[in-house]
Order: sequence, then C-alpha cells, then structure tokens
Amino acid sequence: MSINEHTGLAESFKSAGFSAQETTAVLTEIAKMRAEEKSFAEKLEKDWSAAVLASECFYAILGQVNEVFTKYVKAMSDESFEPKRHTYTALSRLQRRAAQQYMEIITLVKNGFSDGAFARWRSMYELSVISSFILKYGEAVAEKFIEASESQDRYDWAMACGEFPETKRHVTFGDILKLCDMDTEVWRDNYTVANQTVHASPQGTFGRLGTPDGEKLNSGRSEYGIAAPAIQSANTLALVSSMLFSVFPEEDTMEKMSLAVKWLEQLIDIYSDTHDKLFPDDDN
Repeated sequence: MSINEHTGLAESFKSAGFSAQETTAVLTEIAKMRAEEKSFAEKLEKDWSAAVLASECFYAILGQVNEVFTKYVKAMSDESFEPKRHTYTALSRLQRRAAQQYMEIITLVKNGFSDGAFARWRSMYELSVISSFILKYGEAVAEKFIEASESQDRYDWAMACGEFPETKRHVTFGDILKLCDMDTEVWRDNYTVANQTVHASPQGTFGRLGTPDGEKLNSGRSEYGIAAPAIQSANTLALVSSMLFSVFPEEDTMEKMSLAVKWLEQLIDIYSDTHDKLFPDDDN
C-alpha cells in the first residue's frame, strides 16, 4: 500500500508526528492484514459456502412468509384487527429487529468472528423472550411496551401484566424471563455462554469460541465456532417469527412457515456436517 494513494492520509500521518519510515511500516502492516483477510475469506468461502448460502436462503424464505402474513393482516377488517393491534405492532417490530440482527450475525460469521456473532445472538434471544412475554399477556402489556419506546423505561412496562406486587420498584429482564411463555431451559447453556462472551468475564476471555478449548488465544478470524451462532440465530429468528404469525393465525402463512421450518432443519444439518468435516476431532 502506497501512502501516495492517500494524500489526505499522508498529511494526517505527518501532522501526527510520524516519520516517513514509521508511516511506511504502518501501511505495510495494513497491506499484510488485508492480504490475510482476503486469504481467509477465500478459504471460508470454499469451506462454508453452502452453509452461508443456507443462512441467506432462510432469511429470504422467512421474508416471503412475512410478506404473505402482512398482506393478510392489511386485508383484515378493523373489527378483527383492533383487539390485537398493539400486540401485532409490538411483535412485528421485534421480529424486524431480530431479522436485522440475524443478518448482522451472518455477516460476522462470513468473516470468521464467532465470538462477536454469538454476542449478537444474545440480543436476539432476549427479543424472543420479550416477544413471548408480550404474546402471553396481550394488549395491555403490548401497549405499555410501545409507550415505553418514548421513555427511559427498560422493563417496567411489564408491570402491566399484573403479576408483580405494586411495591416492586423495578422489573428486571430476569423477572420477565421467569414469566415468559417459552421453554427457557432449552436455551440456558447457550445464553450463559453468550453472556460470558458479551461481558468482561474470565470465561469469555479465556474460553474463546473461535479457539477449541482455548488452546490458542485468537484475536483474529477463525473458522472454528461459527456454526453455533449461525444455527442458534436461525432457530431464534424462526421462533420470533412464529410468535408474530400466531397473533393472527392464517392458513397460507402457516403452510409457508412449515416450509421454512423444514429448511431450518436442512440448515442445521449443513452447518453441523461442515463443522464435523473440518474439525473431526472436536468434542465440543
């Protein structure tokens, strides 16, 4: 990389006090980093192209299901729509946010950042918990959730469910987790790992997802560990989407969603088989 290609950057280096030799050394390192990035991308594309494509197909398939569902909802009479208007509004926004996070995770997966991808999945999982809670308690809670978007209230909107004593000062995510209508035990281990990955924990620091058994501390890209966040994010997006579609059950939507679930099974198999092929001695 030549400094002459970036005249503005050259001036910035000079203003910061770098000598010509120091500047060249920095840019040489950047050129090396970019070459390594390109080489890694080519290898990941070769090894994981089918898996990543399966993830992208899943996003597209769910997008098609959502189109069918949205068309159905828009055609509903006010009499049918109004009793669940807030629930639909809240869950549709949560589903859209989950869909965006899903694509963020796939972007991280494509670049070999399993820790970052799993940390992002933590947010997706929390969206599924909130969706389940709102779906369980209905309009009153959904309306308070929507109203809270204009405030600094994180979880106190959940008081509208009627399950908490009036003397309770604040509702926590843990409170909602206990009351939501989904099997949180199934996700407990993954959520624990995701929390460790997000926070400055010793487990998340020494037990990196991108390195088997933490044998080599890795601060760069790795093919190891990317299957887990890819699979979990797909599972979670399917769950949040199903919750949304259940607000107004409709035959065409359910039929297409069943196809999406079947594709999800294929996606899981593709990622699992690819991981096993690349890491045959892995016991994790």
